[in-house]
Amino acid sequence: MSEIRALIEQLIAAGVDPIEAAEVVARAAIHGAANAPKQRSAGAIRQERYRRNKASQVTESDDSDAGSEPSSPEGSSPTAVDQVVTAFSEMARQSGLSVPRAVTAYRRRSLLLRIEEHGLPAVLDAIERIGRSRFCRGENDRGWRADLDFLCQPKSFVSILEGKYDDRPLQQSQSPPRPQSPSMQRHHDIHARLKRELYGEPDEQFAGQTVDLAAGDFRSH
Repeated sequence: MSEIRALIEQLIAAGVDPIEAAEVVARAAIHGAANAPKQRSAGAIRQERYRRNKASQVTESDDSDAGSEPSSPEGSSPTAVDQVVTAFSEMARQSGLSVPRAVTAYRRRSLLLRIEEHGLPAVLDAIERIGRSRFCRGENDRGWRADLDFLCQPKSFVSILEGKYDDRPLQQSQSPPRPQSPSMQRHHDIHARLKRELYGEPDEQFAGQTVDLAAGDFRSH
């Protein structure tokens, strides 16, 4: 209050009417109080601090998720899936099979499970077996060809490893001639001699010989 009284006295000394001086000081005091910063309560300060901490935790969580790879079953490395897909794609191009264009979530999960169950070398071996198989390359009655989904399926994968689709040795179109018995060989020789005699085919071996057509015993002795 001493400061307000001193201001009023200064205005009066400057020639301002005392009542008007008091009104001027009063208006100035009211205007200053309205524009002065309000004192924040302890609860408001705690609420603001909580919101800031919450926002900071969300940001850190988002940054951590963005830099991490999706987890795989039982700790399998996603790099193993990439190796499998690359190996299958190269084999498919060389064998005329369908090259995978997208590794869907289903394919990735299935390949991870095959790797966990059998190991990466076994999966790569199965891919090589598909490439060597005529059946898997389309040489079958339906013209069916293997693809990446065929490798992903548990049942077909085991069949591949067990050699179900491996090529079989080609069967000989003609079996070797069976050896003739002595009696059959004798009959064959007689038939050949008759043919030469009847059709006049030259044969120095039987020149001047006659053929006995009488009944006889042609069994081997």
